[in-house]
Amino acid sequence: KPDEAKIKAAMAKLPEADRSAAAAQRYCPMMDTVRLGAMGAPLKVVIEGKPVFVCCAGCKDEAVEHGKETLATVEKLKKATAAIAKLPAADQVLAEAQLFCPIQDGSRLGSMGMPVKLMLEGKPVFLCCKGCEDAARKNTKTTLAKVEEIKKANATPAHHDDHQHGAAPKKN
Repeated sequence: KPDEAKIKAAMAKLPEADRSAAAAQRYCPMMDTVRLGAMGAPLKVVIEGKPVFVCCAGCKDEAVEHGKETLATVEKLKKATAAIAKLPAADQVLAEAQLFCPIQDGSRLGSMGMPVKLMLEGKPVFLCCKGCEDAARKNTKTTLAKVEEIKKANATPAHHDDHQHGAAPKKN
């Protein structure tokens, strides 16, 4: 679970206009399960005239190098963030802990509009769309196991092959 106080303090270090843009993006486009602010104040890069925020210096070069893909990812992140924001506050927290649909692998919650909430065996489960509901209900135990697997993966500390977040970037 992200440290909300730490994230809020890191985001507060940004100028107000950047804070709004970073809040709309919410996640790093290079490490899309890492909340902006979780690694300190997000870094701003400008790609094709558009502001993009990354979680750390280690993500900056990759974001610029893959500019078009980065911009496309940022748009998807903004769309998903806006859709999740339509959920009641308590459900937003739960959906963010899950982040992905247990039925459609890799389908980010919010990518197809407001996530669908089900209660399976008394536990909340979020789906990317209504189309996944029958499959989720048909295989309740599998669905619940997948949700736990997703949550565990999202809670794992972030890293890249070539750097640890929070560490100084490598010198060439």
